[in-house]
Amino acid sequence: MFKRTASLSLKALSAAMLLTIGGQAMAAQTYFVANVNSVLMSGDERWGGCMAALSVDPQNHLPSCATTWVSFSCTGDFADPVQAYRMVDQAQLAVATNKRVLVMIQDDKKHNGYCYANRIDILR
Repeated sequence: MFKRTASLSLKALSAAMLLTIGGQAMAAQTYFVANVNSVLMSGDERWGGCMAALSVDPQNHLPSCATTWVSFSCTGDFADPVQAYRMVDQAQLAVATNKRVLVMIQDDKKHNGYCYANRIDILR
């Protein structure tokens, strides 16, 4: 009886580990350099409340992302709203100064198909 219970426990543990590893393997993250062409602020929760249109299509890096735009999640779904608005500030500053940005995106967090940008750096 002990062998059978231990065997079932081992199988259950193995299955749980595979599910955990499998779930993590499905998410992808990448970064790229682009110009910010436009910044969008929404009065409702569409698109996470704020987005930036980039000169490089995120689909070129993560095919499951919608085209051109990335969300900073100002609604607070994926980021603290204060931090998200600071990322929007960075995007606006890049537009105003015509500087390129380094953007990091994830395809496991999306607003209406648009991938979440969890980082934006202004480059000199």
